[in-house]
Amino acid sequence: MARNLEVNERVWVPSYLLPGGARLPYAIFQTKVVERLSRRVRVQLPNGESSTPLSTSKVHRDIAICLLSVGDFSTEDNLIAPLSKSALQYCRLLLPDDHIASVRIRAMGELVQWWIRNQAAYTHIILIGHGTRTGITFGVGGERSAEHFQRRLTGLDARSKIFVSLCCETGRAPFASRFSAIPSCESLIAPFQAVHGATALRFLQAFLAAHLLQAESTTVAFKSANSALPARDCFRLWRRSQLVAGKGAIKTAR
Repeated sequence: MARNLEVNERVWVPSYLLPGGARLPYAIFQTKVVERLSRRVRVQLPNGESSTPLSTSKVHRDIAICLLSVGDFSTEDNLIAPLSKSALQYCRLLLPDDHIASVRIRAMGELVQWWIRNQAAYTHIILIGHGTRTGITFGVGGERSAEHFQRRLTGLDARSKIFVSLCCETGRAPFASRFSAIPSCESLIAPFQAVHGATALRFLQAFLAAHLLQAESTTVAFKSANSALPARDCFRLWRRSQLVAGKGAIKTAR
């Protein structure tokens, strides 16, 4: 939900909510607010007219996705690259190219340099690579724990963002609890067990569809995507060191 929207502010809305939305180039349409109505707004349609009132819960203030592929030298060609390319092509159906980035790194130092220069532009970070319950494996330097990420990324001026890790087991507490406490991490979604690349891609697509296309909250979109997997409850959702949803979470958590 986008709060406190102002007239003329640029926003994104799911195309299906707009007349003729199925014919628009992207599944999410960038436009501007033309009128505020309590918890609803009118936005400018492609033909310049005003829309019917839309709930602010269906409006995104900003969306930009970065796919960060963490190379390991050994499985880049047969797993990491195909998974990254498939995820990228799906994202290109959602958003214009200038709101999507695909970055390949092999060392923590490369991540830090990219982070300093570019992180402010992105709302969603997708981590693609190999992981364990204690860290993510880099081709240079080996496994890096959540403490490494926290030490290298904390203190840098960063906007809060949603992280989706497709790295095996990184949804377990030793990594996820600490990583989700990083100030720039609004939420961390990650698998709590080993996950096949095809399953990881299916989850990512389902989550982005629910979260962006249907404008569902992070938690609701997560639950929808997680329940649709062949092995139910394969992923977990963490927020500020607390397990919010997924296997082991309190059932009433939202």
